[in-house]
Amino acid sequence: MTAVAGGLHDLIDTDRLVARLVEMVQIPSVNPFGAALGPDEGEQAMADYLIAHLDRLGYETGSHAPVEARPNAWGVSPGGDGPVLALAGHLDTVGVVGYDDPFSGEVRDGRVYGRGTCDMKAAFAAFLEVADVLAESGRELSGRLAILGLCDEEAAMWGSANYVCNGPKVDMVIVGEPTNLDVCRAHLGQYAFVLRTRGEAVHSSIAETGVNAIEHMTKVIGVLDEYRAEVVSAEPHPLCGTGKVCPSVIRGGDMVSTVPDVCELEVDRRMAPGETADQVDAALGARLDALAATVPNFDWELAGVLVNSAPLDTPAGAPLVQAALAANSARSLNGESVKFAGSTDAPHLGVPAVIWGPGGLSEAHTLDEWVDIEEAVTAAHLYLDAVLCLIA
Repeated sequence: MTAVAGGLHDLIDTDRLVARLVEMVQIPSVNPFGAALGPDEGEQAMADYLIAHLDRLGYETGSHAPVEARPNAWGVSPGGDGPVLALAGHLDTVGVVGYDDPFSGEVRDGRVYGRGTCDMKAAFAAFLEVADVLAESGRELSGRLAILGLCDEEAAMWGSANYVCNGPKVDMVIVGEPTNLDVCRAHLGQYAFVLRTRGEAVHSSIAETGVNAIEHMTKVIGVLDEYRAEVVSAEPHPLCGTGKVCPSVIRGGDMVSTVPDVCELEVDRRMAPGETADQVDAALGARLDALAATVPNFDWELAGVLVNSAPLDTPAGAPLVQAALAANSARSLNGESVKFAGSTDAPHLGVPAVIWGPGGLSEAHTLDEWVDIEEAVTAAHLYLDAVLCLIA
C-alpha cells in the first residue's frame, strides 16, 4: 500500500518515540576520551541497538570500528536508484562525573531526562520513528534512506573521519545535533593542537644558566594574541563571522626550585568556512620561526593535533537546505538558516549537510540534561517531510 503524506504523519507515535528514547538513555555510551574503556563507556551497545532495530525493518546494516570496540553502525533502506539521504548522529555522550542518576531516562513534565537526551539520542529516536513509519506504510522511495550512528564525536571525531572509507555512500545528510530545530547549514571548524617549547632545566638558584620553557611560552602567547587580531579582522562569513583563537590549557614545570625545560599549550582555533588547518599551521609557523630568530635558545614545535574538523558551508540553494527550511516554515518554525555554534561530524562526510535537531546546546553536557518531548516528536515530523521531499 502507498500512504499519502498526511497519513504518514498520522502514523508517528509519540509513546513509541518516547519509549525508544528512554531505552537509549538507559544504554550508557560515555566517551572514554582516549582512555581504556571502563564501565558505562563506549558505543558498542548503542550500535547493537541501532542495528537490531534496522535489521527488523529490512535495512542493509553494517558496522566498522575505527577504534577497537568503538564502532560506527548504519542501515540503508530498500528503495530506488535515486539519491541516498542520511539521518546521522553520534552514539557517544560526554561523561557523567557529578551527575546524579545519569541513565534514568526519567519522563517528567513533558521532558525526558538523562545523559544524552538532547545530545543526541532524541534525534535517534526521531530517526527511528521515521524509519518505522515508512516501513509500516509500505511507502516506496525513489532513493534510499540511511541511518548512521557515528562514534567518538565528543572527542576526536574518529567515527565520521573513518566513515567515508568504510561505510556505504550517501549523497546528503541531516545531522541531528541539538539546534532547537533551527536549520543550520554552516558552522566554524575546529582545529585544536598542542604547541611545545623546550628549555634547559637547572636549579632555580642559578636560573640564569638555564632556559626557561615557561618564559618562552609567554612569548608564544604574545604571538597568538597578534595572530588573533589578524584572524578577527578578516572578511566575515555571512553566517559564521570570523575565526577564533583561544589558548585553553597550559602545562609546565615540575617543582618550584627547578627551571622548567618543557611547557605545553593547547590551542583551540575555530576556522571560518574557507580556512584550513594547513593555513593555520603555515601562518603560525611563520610567526614562531620569526620569533625564534630573535630570541636566544628559543625552541618550539607543533607537538600534536587534538581535533581537526573542517568548517561546514552548505550552499543556501542546496535542495537539502531548501527542503529543511520548507518543512520548518510549514510548521511555523524558523524558516531562515542559521549557523551552528559548535563543530560537528558533518564536514567529514563530504556531502551537502544541515545540522537540525531537537534540544538545545544550553541543555547539552549539563548535569541535568533533558529534551522536550514535543520538540522530539516535531523533529520526527520534520525529518519525515524532508524524506518525502527529497527521496520519495
